[in-house]
Amino acid sequence: MMSTAMLRTLFPRGRQQVVAALARQGGVPAARQYSAAPAGGDFVLDFLKEDLAAYENYLEECRKVYYPLGESNDKNKVTKFAKDLEAARQKAKVPTTEERQKQLLGFFKWQAGDSVREFYNLAAPLMSPENASGAMLALDEQEKEIGGPLLYSDAKNFAAFQKKTNAIAKQYLDSVKEKTGVSGEEVLKNLSYYEAAAHLKKVEEDALDAVNRAKEGPRILDLSQLSDFTQEEMKKLKEMGGLGDGDLKDVDLDLKTIAQMLHKSRMSEA
Repeated sequence: MMSTAMLRTLFPRGRQQVVAALARQGGVPAARQYSAAPAGGDFVLDFLKEDLAAYENYLEECRKVYYPLGESNDKNKVTKFAKDLEAARQKAKVPTTEERQKQLLGFFKWQAGDSVREFYNLAAPLMSPENASGAMLALDEQEKEIGGPLLYSDAKNFAAFQKKTNAIAKQYLDSVKEKTGVSGEEVLKNLSYYEAAAHLKKVEEDALDAVNRAKEGPRILDLSQLSDFTQEEMKKLKEMGGLGDGDLKDVDLDLKTIAQMLHKSRMSEA
């Protein structure tokens, strides 16, 4: 099989947790004695329940992590954020991206049996378009050379096909360097950091989008009309909404302020 680095390169979208849970059908840990399960028990469902419970715990742990919104260009802040997310993942016992990909690819291999093409038919939708196209073209070329379907049991021709896919992976890694200024090898070496950085950037974009939509949309409270309220009416208004003076100020919130407010709110709920 391809190296772990090549697998992670060719399959950057392998994040199907439910399918990954089902993939464990072929690798039940010895510690689990399903023969002792009650009649009608379903060990696949048991695994699925365990995985879902782990991800729920992961979500709760992530709620305690401070998101440094507005500081995604600060490497030290992102490094700490990545370490906090990793600690949350480990505490919840959620598999890494690499482990999830191995589970998923193992499931596809089990489904495909000896057929290399069937494996790629299952895996291609999770690959980047460039990698999927390159892999299928390489497979077409290899099968044309041997005059029939490529099988995993055909060691010689499968090795020749691997050389083709390894070349595709290298090309992809080189393209990452050209587009981002960071080598693909560096991304793979520090995957948790770059995953955290990408996640933080996406949350920042979502937060900015929410702020902009709030500015453009109708106000929940038209502050220009506050002067029309008497002091007694303002008091009742505050009591009804649980509002403080700060809640009645028309201010633009920056990302750092939003980050602090979100973290404070989450910690109070924990």
